Amino acid sequence: MAKPIACIVLPTFNEAENIPAALSGIFSQADAIRTHELHVLVVDDNSPDGTAARVREAMQHFPHLHLITGEKNGLGEAYKRGITHAIKTLQPHLILQMDADLQHDPAVLPRMISLANDGYDVVVGSRFAPGGAIPGLPGHRRLISLAGNRLVRWFGGIPLIRDCTSGYRVIRADLIPRCDLEHLSTRGYSFQSSLLCELLRNGAHLVETPIVFATRAHGESKLSFLDQWEFVVNLFRLRLLKTTRNRAMQRSRRSAEDRIPLK
Repeated sequence: MAKPIACIVLPTFNEAENIPAALSGIFSQADAIRTHELHVLVVDDNSPDGTAARVREAMQHFPHLHLITGEKNGLGEAYKRGITHAIKTLQPHLILQMDADLQHDPAVLPRMISLANDGYDVVVGSRFAPGGAIPGLPGHRRLISLAGNRLVRWFGGIPLIRDCTSGYRVIRADLIPRCDLEHLSTRGYSFQSSLLCELLRNGAHLVETPIVFATRAHGESKLSFLDQWEFVVNLFRLRLLKTTRNRAMQRSRRSAEDRIPLK
């Protein structure tokens, strides 16, 4: 009997130096994941440094490695394209999000998938959970990250989650269509917090597990000023969506009460 598929969606842009080691590290964990067949879908934004060529070379060694390419429109758009393609072509049981820059340790994958097998719909690799760490991160940057997570929780009206912006996650695939990815109004990194809020609003049972977020060895961070601005703007979108949905629920309850016959 074939195992269900766990597919890692791996967006890339100019990661030619990192992608061979990232893929080798991921597939080295395949035997430790006994419950699922591990696949990787690389979503490359037409990297000028030859990332896609490196992936095609690796495909000769890893039969469960897949590649799609397209124009560069931001991390969120890459994830939308990749997740949609993975669900359509592979029908996975689990969708995983992960960075290609070697900052997410593949050795954590078996633990995260094991937690998904224990009944959690979303497993977040958390930098801020007890046992998590970001070595070398200056104190002021840590404060900014913690403040950003607090703002997402407050504006989005979600429970205490320590790392709302983590890019290392396992998600039960059948929850994703409820989130209407195409209408998540984010193109960049704020997609992560938007998707998390959507999953929780749709009843996802979530757990965090600690990770050590390593220092990038090659290349540069893709986080731009526009991404930071979109994050701020998206906070207000999250708040508006929360308010709109709360009002809709109140109207629905009142309507139901009006239909109750008097005795």
